[in-house]
Amino acid sequence: MSDTTTNPSPAHGSREHADMVAAGRHPGIRDGLQWLTYRHLPPTLQEFSEPFYTAAVITIRTIATDGPELITAINGLIAAKDSAVRAGIRHTTGRAGSVPRPQAIVHPPSLSEADQ
Repeated sequence: MSDTTTNPSPAHGSREHADMVAAGRHPGIRDGLQWLTYRHLPPTLQEFSEPFYTAAVITIRTIATDGPELITAINGLIAAKDSAVRAGIRHTTGRAGSVPRPQAIVHPPSLSEADQ
């Protein structure tokens, strides 16, 4: 009889998923993908951020050669994601600026944890 226990894959858009996708890649790729994670965002903002994370994952998985062009592409996705999230905030709240903190506070990794 086969063993039916499996290790579930990390949730798409989580820090752990980004670690898995970018394992062994250039630090610019690993760090860039971390900036694109979205699971820590409130659900109303996740929808604006998720497409950029998905595009980065597809790009990283498709292009196996780490180079300045790939890092530039990931950095471009980060800039576009930041603008899309800000546009999403304005769209959902009717104003520019920060959004109220979610009821459940999610603790993003500290800088020391990100280096591990």
